[in-house]
Amino acid sequence: MAVNRENIEKKSLFYSILRPYVDLVTKTYFRTKVHNIKNVPKDDIIIYAPNHQNALMDALAILATVHTEPVFLARADIFKKKAIEKILTFLRILPIYRIRDGKESLGNNDAIFRKTIDVLKNKNGLVILPEGNHAGIRRLRTLKKGISRIVFEAEEANDFKLDIKIVPVGLDWTNYINFRSRLFVNFGEPISISEYYEEYKKNPPRGMNLLRERVAKELKKYMIHIENDEHYDMFDQIRYIYLPKMIKKMGFKRSKQPNQFYAQKEIINKLDQFVKEKPEEAKELSKKTTRYAELIKKLNFRHWVAQKPIYSSLGILFQSLIMILSLPLYLVGGIVNYLPYKVPVWVTKKIKDPQFVSSVRNVAALIIFFIYYLILIVVSLFINQPWWSKLTAIVSLPFAGLFAFHYYIEAKKLWAKIRYNFMSWFKNKDLKELKQIYNDIIHKMDEITT
Repeated sequence: MAVNRENIEKKSLFYSILRPYVDLVTKTYFRTKVHNIKNVPKDDIIIYAPNHQNALMDALAILATVHTEPVFLARADIFKKKAIEKILTFLRILPIYRIRDGKESLGNNDAIFRKTIDVLKNKNGLVILPEGNHAGIRRLRTLKKGISRIVFEAEEANDFKLDIKIVPVGLDWTNYINFRSRLFVNFGEPISISEYYEEYKKNPPRGMNLLRERVAKELKKYMIHIENDEHYDMFDQIRYIYLPKMIKKMGFKRSKQPNQFYAQKEIINKLDQFVKEKPEEAKELSKKTTRYAELIKKLNFRHWVAQKPIYSSLGILFQSLIMILSLPLYLVGGIVNYLPYKVPVWVTKKIKDPQFVSSVRNVAALIIFFIYYLILIVVSLFINQPWWSKLTAIVSLPFAGLFAFHYYIEAKKLWAKIRYNFMSWFKNKDLKELKQIYNDIIHKMDEITT
């Protein structure tokens, strides 16, 4: 059965076959860590409510981490092109129309809302992005009314017997665009709609507002939420600058997720208190953080580079030797996989909204890698080699491509360390200033977090 809007909640053999491949590409593009999946009830009717910062990737992040076949709601304007509409419908995404889509289009929502009732009763799971649209900031924005309306309309249509559960999901992207950046998917405690039945029956608008406020409050617990607007950039920078020290301060033995998440939340909490209690000192810290960011950009470094006074020359030499020895594998993986890696980058060069870049690249990679490797398989049939040799080559080439990409990243890091050492030895003024500001920020944060 082909997936279309009329049967979007039904099982589809084609979808079930391709779903593992879609999930694999998503988890390859973003290195994904899932936390607290046990919070998702197994036999209840569920609505997932994630924060919305990275366009279609937010939906694909949920798809790649849950075990059911959920249906998604997304803003209608991304469905305008027929080809895109077919892809989105195949991915089980339904449009929600807004006033900006034209008043005449709002009537289409009635059919969509009725279809969501079928989805909920089928226990597939419904994914609603309650902020309504995406924005590339680490903050939960005001939630739209849609999630409350859908929930209570479904309950009313079923005599308040569904007992729908809303599961808040925090999505944290280390970078919204870059391939192999990290994604943290954090499932929260479910919210039972039955707690709001009586309030809704007495006063529907109040019942919907209370539910919306509760979803917002819970969702903030499971995502990186920077409330402060005046010093937003300072908070965003320092949560990375001070992260290694905060992880140690909190007694975590590992620096991976979810420890990074908890440490960053604590940094933000401490900064919130600091800004309220000492606004003038906060302005000074903000100035230093701004200057730090300017110097990092000017010197073309990342935060991690400034965390050491200098890097071991022996370590750099050893790493360089490993890079030289593994260069042949890099060349093979890079040359063979050059086209499928580069074409998704080329097709997104003119996209103005940066939050759509990774979405388009991910979908492009889904198609291009499949076609490219299908061509390689066909070509291999005409090569006079044993079948096991050809099979080994085909299977190993995608891994060689992934290795080549990470080799390239490690080479850039190695070069950053070399440049950092040389600048330190020759007393580069910008680097000297960067180190001083870094130490000032660390010392100040030591005081703030004591």
